[in-house]
Amino acid sequence: MKNKNDSTSTYSFLRKVLIFVVIALAVTLLVMFVGEAIDTLLIIFAGILLGTIFRSARDFIHQKLRLGHGISLTLVILIFLATVSGLTYVLAPSIANQVDTFYQQLPETWEMTKQEISRFGWGRELAQENPHIRDFFEDETDQTGEDYDMTKSILGYLSTTATIIAALVLVFVIAVYIAAEPTLYSEGFVRMFPKKRRERVLQIMNEIAITIQWWIVGQVVSMIILGTLATLGLWLLGVPYALLLGVFTALMTFIPNLGPIIAAVPILLISLTVGLETAIYTGIFYAILQGVEGYFITPMIHRRAISVPPVLIITIQFLLYYLIGFMGVLLAMPLMGCVMVLVKRLYIQDILGDPLEERLPHDLRGDNIF
Repeated sequence: MKNKNDSTSTYSFLRKVLIFVVIALAVTLLVMFVGEAIDTLLIIFAGILLGTIFRSARDFIHQKLRLGHGISLTLVILIFLATVSGLTYVLAPSIANQVDTFYQQLPETWEMTKQEISRFGWGRELAQENPHIRDFFEDETDQTGEDYDMTKSILGYLSTTATIIAALVLVFVIAVYIAAEPTLYSEGFVRMFPKKRRERVLQIMNEIAITIQWWIVGQVVSMIILGTLATLGLWLLGVPYALLLGVFTALMTFIPNLGPIIAAVPILLISLTVGLETAIYTGIFYAILQGVEGYFITPMIHRRAISVPPVLIITIQFLLYYLIGFMGVLLAMPLMGCVMVLVKRLYIQDILGDPLEERLPHDLRGDNIF
């Protein structure tokens, strides 16, 4: 006859095995879902980021002007749309004209660039490997005919444009809904946790929101300053397409660390078409500009924002680019900001019991990798 304790032990073991299998299956399904829907999830995350900005601006107007939340949010949305429309109306014609001119003169520009870089060994190798600008874009394996290639290119362009527009509209709609009823979504999320942990969850949510808000504001200010200075500097140096390159520099500033490197390549190549001396002055100017941004503008603006070691963020950017693509690089910094807050508050403080405010009582200047 079986012992009752043995039956209970067997039941307990089977129960634990079943729980483990269910958890493993749930995690596997979650990973598969995230892998398939990662682009959509990132778009939703971008909408949440913009929504936090809308909500903060709404609360600011509500406190200063004593207006209702609905009217305050309406003013925020109108100001946002007016700003975007105004910048588009003022800058779009000039940018479009420079883009069209640049596209028309691209073959000639590349030939002039080849002549300048052919003075160096690496330049001669690059020029020999790419004798024509179309070699960068043409697919030599596709021999189906010019008409088919043109139709394929047009359809691809339209599909990409439609996807970008749909993504931007979705980001805007999500942001408006979150800013309009933040309590609805916050309350629903907090209720998923035990009552005794809800206060802590709210504290972490508020810290994440404040961190992201200050980071976005800082990035926008940095983009405006860097874009304006780059445009003026390139124009004074006589570099063609100064406005186009300045706007490109501003957009790339949104990507920490890697963005300035990406922006520097076309700037230096185009400056070479004017002359080697202009390219040298442009390189010096761009290095000074990025130095000012890295040592003065960013520290001053981002004092209350995200503090992530450069090596860590570069590593994460490359990993996200490999796993997700450009969208991962674009949102790497705010994602890391959220993760850093979670690690500090949930793991270091709550689990390890480290208050974080105290310095470590160890000598870290010894023989270690850092």
